[in-house]
Amino acid sequence: MSTKKYRWMLFLVFILLMSNIVLAFILFSSKDREQRGRSSGDTAMAVYKEIGLSDTQIDSFKTMKDSFFKDMKPLWAEIRTLKDSLYRNMDKGLEDSTHKKLIAEIAAKSQVADQTMYSHFVEIRLLCTDEQKIRFDTIVPKLVNRSWRRR
Repeated sequence: MSTKKYRWMLFLVFILLMSNIVLAFILFSSKDREQRGRSSGDTAMAVYKEIGLSDTQIDSFKTMKDSFFKDMKPLWAEIRTLKDSLYRNMDKGLEDSTHKKLIAEIAAKSQVADQTMYSHFVEIRLLCTDEQKIRFDTIVPKLVNRSWRRR
């Protein structure tokens, strides 16, 4: 094969390689954009519309939701930290009593989180009309039971 043909083939391979890199970049960045586009605000607004809330109710719901998440984020962070500690200490074995203590702390914090969430939904439900309560009662179990870590 002559050097001219060899250089021509190298040029074509380089062009194909660059086009594949650009294509891969475009595909992966568009998926990230789609995921970022689906924010929690979009989900919340869809729920508000499905329930049939008025603008004043939506404002009240948003205020309560923001307050709820402000209070709950530290608690959820504590639970995550405790779970991390639990699973990082697996090398100590089942004879170590610290895992029982960590599991008990996780259970206690989870119980507080669940009680707080239940109270939050009961408070929100009080703002609904009778016909909205019916829709609210069917949506909340779906919200609570959905997977939060779908990423």
